[in-house]
Amino acid sequence: MKLSTTTAIYRDRPEGRAVIPIIDCVKRLHKIGYEDVDFNFCLMNQYDLELSNDKWMDWVKEMRELLGELHMTASQAHTPFYNVLDPSSVADHEYTEEMVRRSIIAAGELGVKATVIHAGTHLGDNDYKKILKDNVEYLKPHVELAAKYGMKIAVENLFDKMDPAKGFRRDRYMARTDEVIELCDALRENYDNVGICWDFGHANEMGLNQPQALNMIGSRLIAVHVQDNYGVIDDHLLPYHGTVVWEPIMETLKKINYQGVFAYETHKATMRVPEAVIDALLTYSLQLGNYLISLYDEA
Repeated sequence: MKLSTTTAIYRDRPEGRAVIPIIDCVKRLHKIGYEDVDFNFCLMNQYDLELSNDKWMDWVKEMRELLGELHMTASQAHTPFYNVLDPSSVADHEYTEEMVRRSIIAAGELGVKATVIHAGTHLGDNDYKKILKDNVEYLKPHVELAAKYGMKIAVENLFDKMDPAKGFRRDRYMARTDEVIELCDALRENYDNVGICWDFGHANEMGLNQPQALNMIGSRLIAVHVQDNYGVIDDHLLPYHGTVVWEPIMETLKKINYQGVFAYETHKATMRVPEAVIDALLTYSLQLGNYLISLYDEA
């Protein structure tokens, strides 16, 4: 199993919260010793970034050439996300969907094997059959677009959302293991390029038995988001910086013969770290990830 990291691990900086260009991030990660990246396109609908202008395919070409020059690969990517069953949850639904489409095309052009996408929820609606059906209909064109590039779509486990006004969590579809499997299998009835992305931090927020969940998912697992938290909010910290118990997870990944990369999604671990010491933290993240992979190898 190979270590990978989100490009967002070097994206948000404390100096005015500047957004570092992805190309600069990839160069930095290469210098540290990373060989594979997960393209984080999540902010493309919020800022004027790489895919947000008319020259976005020029950027894709430049990035593809850079990966070749650095002898790096890109195994995963992540589309912009929102509640896809509630178009009013974003300011400009049409623009957001265009950024989702562009992110899938960009990932395909860059040789990505699995692109992660979030499903949606009808909040306050207990008709889960309708929620399943509506998510399948939403995802179909994205799955078909990915297939044109020989790429898979990975649906991700989520977590129940806190309602600040009411002071409790509201049920959200895909927060439970059986829902993730259900959506994956429903799409697989017609498509062979669908799998599951398991986010260890999201599962920790839900208090799930993660080895059991991974065993239930089995060969459907094609991507992971490696992050940690204290089970309260979505902290996106490095492993061992929260309460996730990693040893049995690594053993289970080996048991189910997981073949994807071990990809960090740990942007909040670095976003407040000063530039003067960011390389030290990135180097530590590389060492920590390689240690976890050694547990997988030895299991």
